[in-house]
Amino acid sequence: MFWLIQNIKMNRISRILRCTVQASIVIFLFSKPIFAETFTIRVSKDDFPATYIKNENWQGMDIVLIKEIFLRANLHYRIVERPFKRSLVQTQNGKVDLIPNLVKNEERSAYLDWLGPTRITCIGLVIHKNDKNISIKNVEELIKVAQQKKKKIGHLNGASYSVFFDNRLKNDPALTEVLYIVNDNVLKLQMLNAGRILGYFSDAFETQQRMLDDDFSNQYEDLALHAYQIEESCTGAYFGVSKKLSKQHHLKLMAAFQSMRDDGTFAKIHLDWIGSKPEF
Repeated sequence: MFWLIQNIKMNRISRILRCTVQASIVIFLFSKPIFAETFTIRVSKDDFPATYIKNENWQGMDIVLIKEIFLRANLHYRIVERPFKRSLVQTQNGKVDLIPNLVKNEERSAYLDWLGPTRITCIGLVIHKNDKNISIKNVEELIKVAQQKKKKIGHLNGASYSVFFDNRLKNDPALTEVLYIVNDNVLKLQMLNAGRILGYFSDAFETQQRMLDDDFSNQYEDLALHAYQIEESCTGAYFGVSKKLSKQHHLKLMAAFQSMRDDGTFAKIHLDWIGSKPEF
């Protein structure tokens, strides 16, 4: 009798466990697509006016584009801020799904597809006002000036400024020698204002907008944008989409962006932020 009662108890426990496991599997299966469709987008607060924080909220042209694209694609996303070079690596393993405000090149195209262009970007040189009239017409003169003044030029780790410049950087030790990695925007400004660097590379349009904006202009009172721009650096800025993304989701994003171009929404956003309609 004792063993019979024990068997009945064990059978009940077994049925309860089976039901619990089955319920857990159902919950997992139904919750998995929700998590899978929450995409991670890496942005930077230093990319004004593309992406920046104001009143504790993400704002900027690219933020507006992201909201509209993902709304039309009916996809969920979350915005994170991480180191730039690490984020590029994370697009290769699927930990980051999209990075806006990127320059397209051959190396990145191995692991990223491209949405855009969203605007045209040129890479300029931010310099102290006292050095604004120094003659710099090409990278050779840039190297000579840096050597003569015994000061380096700040640049972002992992940045791609142009095919010309990237190739030169790989093959010219003299250029490598005059460059100094500075990833933090505040630190770049402090170093330049203190005379510790000759200047730093920056998106020319973004710098011009910062110099005009009430929230940023005081940081640039003693600085200027030099006439020199990196050779062949005027090109499109794109959204880089990880190739780890499924084809279905990739097509949704592409279709959403194309619909914005077709109905004039993209042109209006470009006009609002850039001041002109896109010519591409």
